[in-house]
Amino acid sequence: MIFKREKEDFSNDYRVVNYMRGLALDAINNANSGHPGICLDAACILYTLYSRHMSIDLNNDQWYNRDRFVLSAGHAAPLFYAMLYMLDIISIDDMKKLRCLGSITPGHPEITTPFVDMATGPLGQGVASAVGMAMAEEYLNATYHKSLINHYTYVLCGDGDLMEGVSYEALSLAGRLKLKKLIILYDSNDITLDGKLLDTSNEDVITRFKALNYSIYVVDGENIKELDDAIKKAKENEYPSIIICKTVIGKYSSKEGSHLIHGKPLDSDEIGKIKDKLEIINSPFTVSSDAMSYFKKKIIDRMHLPLRDWQRKLDNLKEEEKKKLDQLFMLFNPYKLGNIDFIYDKLSLRDISSNILNAIAQDNDLIIGGSADLSSSCKTYLKDLGDFDVNCYKGRNIHFGIREHAMGAILNGMALSGLRPFGSTFLVFSDYLRPAIRMSAMMNLPVIYIFSHDSITVGEDGMTHQPIEQLLSLEIIPNLYVYRPFDVNELLSSYRDILYNKHPSVLILPRDNQRISDLTKNNKIEEGAYILKHEETDNFITLLANGEELGLVIDVSEHLNSIGYDTRIVSMPCQKNFQKKNDFSLFPKNKTVAITFGVSEYYYHFTNKVIGMSNFGVSGKKEDVLKHFEYDVITLSEKIIELVSDENE
Repeated sequence: MIFKREKEDFSNDYRVVNYMRGLALDAINNANSGHPGICLDAACILYTLYSRHMSIDLNNDQWYNRDRFVLSAGHAAPLFYAMLYMLDIISIDDMKKLRCLGSITPGHPEITTPFVDMATGPLGQGVASAVGMAMAEEYLNATYHKSLINHYTYVLCGDGDLMEGVSYEALSLAGRLKLKKLIILYDSNDITLDGKLLDTSNEDVITRFKALNYSIYVVDGENIKELDDAIKKAKENEYPSIIICKTVIGKYSSKEGSHLIHGKPLDSDEIGKIKDKLEIINSPFTVSSDAMSYFKKKIIDRMHLPLRDWQRKLDNLKEEEKKKLDQLFMLFNPYKLGNIDFIYDKLSLRDISSNILNAIAQDNDLIIGGSADLSSSCKTYLKDLGDFDVNCYKGRNIHFGIREHAMGAILNGMALSGLRPFGSTFLVFSDYLRPAIRMSAMMNLPVIYIFSHDSITVGEDGMTHQPIEQLLSLEIIPNLYVYRPFDVNELLSSYRDILYNKHPSVLILPRDNQRISDLTKNNKIEEGAYILKHEETDNFITLLANGEELGLVIDVSEHLNSIGYDTRIVSMPCQKNFQKKNDFSLFPKNKTVAITFGVSEYYYHFTNKVIGMSNFGVSGKKEDVLKHFEYDVITLSEKIIELVSDENE
């Protein structure tokens, strides 16, 4: 006997979808700002994912094994908030405060909102960081406990996300690594803010993703069954997946299919007409309680047994395993760096940093990272800890390739998963990942950026490789802590401060060997600046610098002393730490000269006398380059005397 399967009734599901649409439109209209287009066309995608697939605990948005969801198309935030309201997670008052100061419903998703796994808005960042989340899951699944860490990472993105270069960089690496638990839901409505997608791109997305080693599905973005079936298939694949959801932007509005619906609110009359078409209650901020209960019950019923089984497995672990997982579940684990015993004489700071990083990693398996194809130059390879690759997700060394921007975004995704990731390249190339660094700072993620080859002293490679403005550009990013140590003593202290704090950090290192000074043994990295060498009289010149310039400053100080000028030397290895106290008594303003191999503006907050660069570098040997820019001891001393003399006249 053949039994025919009953046709599934989706009427209640579409009712929930339509209320999500209506509520999102109400919030946008009330705020008089927002993006109604995607809220109308992507509602089925979001609902299908959460009602049928997302592994979440509605009572605990920080449950570690939850599936991650990244709204890379962050302008769809009102739709996501509408869904959270339908699940009784946020209030109707929160919906009414969309885009208002201090609300938990900001204009684009922020991690202060429940169930938001990542702050998004700059297109492409969400896609790229989701790759980092998927990498973290594979690493933790292989390293910790397979049955306790085995979640998926989903991304909702749009045409704009895939046009941004950072997404391609990251998705290329994900395909190479076969991150099978990464599933991209692509809202393909063929519209951008300025017009039709075809005005700027005619690329064959299917062929592109085939080349990237993805499983590809094309579905009607309004069809819950097609969406459900595609996600089921994607979860069974051995490759990352992209589900191309064909949609019509602004569906049901008078401007559907047009770029005019992308970013402008609809008026009340238009919203009323749309609600009538959707057959939902035509009253602002009014939602059927039955629809809410139906949606919530679907998730609770589906997740009841998985949550119970997960907790049972956790409870049955040995205490040692539990303790290990507890560190991970904390999401941030301060790490105290003890004494490190190794030979560092005649080593560059890069080599010493490598020894420290390796010592830390041997003792803490949450440390993982790599470089943008420069591990041999930046000295960031973790010895004997393997490479993170298709056949060994336990490896701790990530080969990012020449993908600096993706590296930064991926590190953010890994940090959001509880790891302490690091990435490295030359300082001059920090420009390539600046948008991702900014996201690290905004979310306060403990990402460690290690940038070497820090000044004009890299010499022969010329102006393209000599960072001039990069130090200043990093210093001005709020909440980003930049460390530029002079020698091994300051380097060790920098690592201690970095590892014990949550903030994102940049460690800047020179290419060449640095002298080791007894003067730095009692450094005060935690205070940001300290007196390296004290003056002997009341009439003295203060010399202010950090990093490799301090070696030159020490020589200049000795020369000035020999010709009758008393000097104080102040090292400022971490400006953000200094700003917590702002102890300007360290360097009297009218008697302080700052010396830098970068642009002068970096130090003008501290003194009006700065000797620095006003143009790009040149190609030549280090000594010749320094002399060309008048950084030899005699010329520099003469400049300092002239600056101080001008003040006294």
